[in-house]
Amino acid sequence: MKFLYHNLNIKLLLIIIFLSLNTSCTGRISNHGTLNIDKIINSVVERKLEKAEIEALLGPPSTTSAFEFNKWYYIKTTLIHKALKKPEIKEHVIYEIIFNKENQAIKINKYNKDDINEISYNKEFTETKGNKKSLLQLIVKDMLKADLSNN
Repeated sequence: MKFLYHNLNIKLLLIIIFLSLNTSCTGRISNHGTLNIDKIINSVVERKLEKAEIEALLGPPSTTSAFEFNKWYYIKTTLIHKALKKPEIKEHVIYEIIFNKENQAIKINKYNKDDINEISYNKEFTETKGNKKSLLQLIVKDMLKADLSNN
């Protein structure tokens, strides 16, 4: 009876530890950027809002176009953070608002995480001139080191 009671306590303790570890690894969700933009964005073009009105409604844009002054971008990202793992992108939406010459919104383009271009980086190393030492330079350097260590 004592063995059965002791064995039951160990099982119960293991179940409690397992459940606490399992729930602590479920992660959390974090939202970045302009929240609730999905509900508001369609009214921007319908009502032909101007830049100042859009900024009052949605806040300042996440970024503006460096090449065309009539494009604003609002970015919304939802990440899932799990213990000991790299955060995973659950949702990534970019709204591009295009304005006419009178600063009225005329078109909205929506881009999601499927439209992201993956960039592969070049891992090769380019040697620059002047970094390579000649055999004579290496010999002289070693001789100077040996001479300094003897003194």
